[in-house]
Amino acid sequence: MARSCKGICQMMAAESVPNKMRYKLGHKRCSYCGIFFSSGEIRCPCCKAALRTKARGKRKEQIFGIY
Repeated sequence: MARSCKGICQMMAAESVPNKMRYKLGHKRCSYCGIFFSSGEIRCPCCKAALRTKARGKRKEQIFGIY
């Protein structure tokens, strides 16, 4: 069964904050819908895709603690 965004996620989107703070505040992102949520769910309520809890593009310096 293919995923499809039903538009439910637009009503449940998290409040706007700076992008660097999103994951630190506990927001999760749906890769398919492209929307951040602030719920405790592990799946998107709209398309049932797994929500991401960490940023994908971490720089190597941040991993080793050098900022």
